[in-house]
Amino acid sequence: MKTNPKILLYILMISTLGINTPLSIVGIISQIAEYFNTSIAISGLYVSSFTFTIAICGLFIPVLFSRFERKRTFISILSVFAISNIVIIFTKSIYIASFFRILSAVFYPAFISIALTVCEEIAPKGQEQDYITRILLGISVGSIIGLPITTGLGTIFGYQVAMTWIFAINLLTLILISIFFPRIEGKAKSYEMPFSSLKSKEFILATVGIIMMPIGASIVYNYQPLFLQVVSHVYTYKLSIFLFIYGLFSIFGTWLGGKLIAKKDKATLIIFQLVCGGVFVLLYLFANDLIPVI
Repeated sequence: MKTNPKILLYILMISTLGINTPLSIVGIISQIAEYFNTSIAISGLYVSSFTFTIAICGLFIPVLFSRFERKRTFISILSVFAISNIVIIFTKSIYIASFFRILSAVFYPAFISIALTVCEEIAPKGQEQDYITRILLGISVGSIIGLPITTGLGTIFGYQVAMTWIFAINLLTLILISIFFPRIEGKAKSYEMPFSSLKSKEFILATVGIIMMPIGASIVYNYQPLFLQVVSHVYTYKLSIFLFIYGLFSIFGTWLGGKLIAKKDKATLIIFQLVCGGVFVLLYLFANDLIPVI
């Protein structure tokens, strides 16, 4: 491969950033409800449908796409995202919007899986974990730093402007991949295992974790902005600033988590769950006090 590995790494980072921007609409649930003339609960389901679909399709979609040529796969998936976003911008039906949002989410796991695989393949020996961590940082930037931007645009200008921003990022990512990313042949993966392994404690726990973690994260991200507005009384630009700071710490956490998992994976996962649980309890207890919430 003639292309500099670091150049490919940065292209993949930007691409994962772009494909994660649809997650950033969690900050405009109220605007979505107003635009589609529906309830907050239905708007929450519309937003959550993306993550729920990822949780399910992530179990098998990456295997189906692993054999195909990488660049063509990236372009195809990003094209689906771009077309879906165009429809979502102009439709007034939440059912049509939900269909195309779910359609995009079906292909999301394949994009991320292939990006991580390519990243591992191009990384210099001994730097695989560092390259993978940078891709995960791209995911964090797209879904979390994009959150205050989308929230600000949606709050000030409305739902359609926020979705237009997301479409623009997806389109730029598509152009970037089309022009600069080289052709890389796929490698079919086989995940065959003895039937007895399907009943093992490790497999069951891993499967439950793969499904529940995105769902739990989705619930938190979906209702966090609404929680801050209704309970903690954080509005407009202050909300965007709060979410931006939250995103910066999340990026740092992603980097730190990658380092810790490389050294002590089980301990890191257990401590992470305990800390998250403790933070949620504290949020409930001090919800009306802005400083502790921050």
